[in-house]
Amino acid sequence: MGNTIRTKMMDNNREKIENVDLVLKQTWLAVSKMYTELAQEHDSTAVQALTLLKIDPKEGTRSTNLGPKMAIEPTSLTRIIKLLEDNGYIYKEKTTADKREVIIKLTDKGLNSRNMSKEVVVNFNKKVMEKIAPEKIETFKEVMSEIMKIANELLNNRK
Repeated sequence: MGNTIRTKMMDNNREKIENVDLVLKQTWLAVSKMYTELAQEHDSTAVQALTLLKIDPKEGTRSTNLGPKMAIEPTSLTRIIKLLEDNGYIYKEKTTADKREVIIKLTDKGLNSRNMSKEVVVNFNKKVMEKIAPEKIETFKEVMSEIMKIANELLNNRK
């Protein structure tokens, strides 16, 4: 194999490697935009819809468990919970064991909104599954898991 061809192949591989983060970002932006626009049609935001989806519809969810489930900062979560409560989607209930602990529960309005959000997510996932072979989905999940591990390792090594 000539040096020119080998150099060109190395350049192409390097270009592919350097673009992993770009592909991730572009894909997430497209999905995020889709969810945002669909949420706006119902006078909501994608983050509010995600929050409702993370609340157990029967038992409610401890406020301290919501942040980790959603991977967002506590201050952001506090704002979202307040907004959802002010707009009648949720209410807070203190636990009997510890009065400081709060369980977030859905109102009827919140449950209806949660059901709509769930339908959107299920439909998106169905569409993806219809158009992409199961083995490709499995490979995608494996690759994403590896990328997440690498990102976490790089982050943890900085500390």
